[in-house]
Amino acid sequence: MVESVSLKEFGFNFCGPILHTYLSAVDNALRQSPKNVYCLAREGYILQKGLNIINSEWSPTYLYASRTFLFRITLSHKASWSFSLGHGYKGKLGDFFVSRFGFTLEQVKKFVDQGELDDEVTTLDDKDRIETILKDQSDIIETIIKPTRNAYIKYLASIGLTSDTAAESLFLDVGYSGTIQKLLSILLQSDTNGYYFITTDSTKTQAGSYTANLSYVFKDKVKMGGGYTMLDRSMFLEALFTSPDGQFIDIIDSPLGDKGFHFCFGKRNYTQHHFEKLNLIFDGALNAISHFDKHGIEFKVSEIEFLYEQYVSKRNLLPSASWPLFEFDDAISGFGNVNSMQFFGL
Repeated sequence: MVESVSLKEFGFNFCGPILHTYLSAVDNALRQSPKNVYCLAREGYILQKGLNIINSEWSPTYLYASRTFLFRITLSHKASWSFSLGHGYKGKLGDFFVSRFGFTLEQVKKFVDQGELDDEVTTLDDKDRIETILKDQSDIIETIIKPTRNAYIKYLASIGLTSDTAAESLFLDVGYSGTIQKLLSILLQSDTNGYYFITTDSTKTQAGSYTANLSYVFKDKVKMGGGYTMLDRSMFLEALFTSPDGQFIDIIDSPLGDKGFHFCFGKRNYTQHHFEKLNLIFDGALNAISHFDKHGIEFKVSEIEFLYEQYVSKRNLLPSASWPLFEFDDAISGFGNVNSMQFFGL
């Protein structure tokens, strides 16, 4: 009983103001220019629920997407390589294709020589080598990814997202460089629009031959390690704003005709195994959104920034029941699970 109360209060006092401020800005933007709304990745799970409280008229759709998955199915588009190879990695070559793109090891063995699988590589020093593999083995890679790409495009069409509708849609996500949005632009061959908590540079809108327009609520032009706490310690939010499933890694078109799709997810961490605890935080956050909206309560960006800094720098403000929930999967960089509190010495 004490644990459930503390988690709900934490959700109300910490997550509630942040979500309400962001979603209110999104609602105002949609009132000026209505669009179909798609809530991206794992963070989209709570964003969809919150926006429905503020204004259910927008009927937001929770969209299954992840960088890992989109890195893989867009490999046939060279324009995507700057995104998939732009993130730091140090480890074995075979593991790189597994963790960065979500290939199985058996698939990797089809386009990487057995003797090279255990070679140590970094994306900084070995980018040319990796690109050479992608070029020389493009036919084999395309054979592997094409069925998945076709199934995903079919799934997107089933929720109303196509090359004809993408430009009139709005993608919601926490941030920060809009990689998923840009990959969707490349995949759908269309300009796109996104609304984020924070953007590292909203002027960097190029996605191949298309434009990914980026809007933000709290801050723009900030870099990791630059002293802006909401970005430097953003892993606290990323850990909390997640879904009951692990990372989305694959989709299979049902062989039974119009029976939908089968979605596949990566490993489940503590949060997914104990999602009932995170649901208590979400209940508190959603109650806060409803309360603030009903009574016309608003927060300044500076107030949200101050609130965030206090919570993520003071261990005693985080209820002990929430501590294990700050674990998240950083496989894309070659690491396993990371706990935000341990990482920052809390």
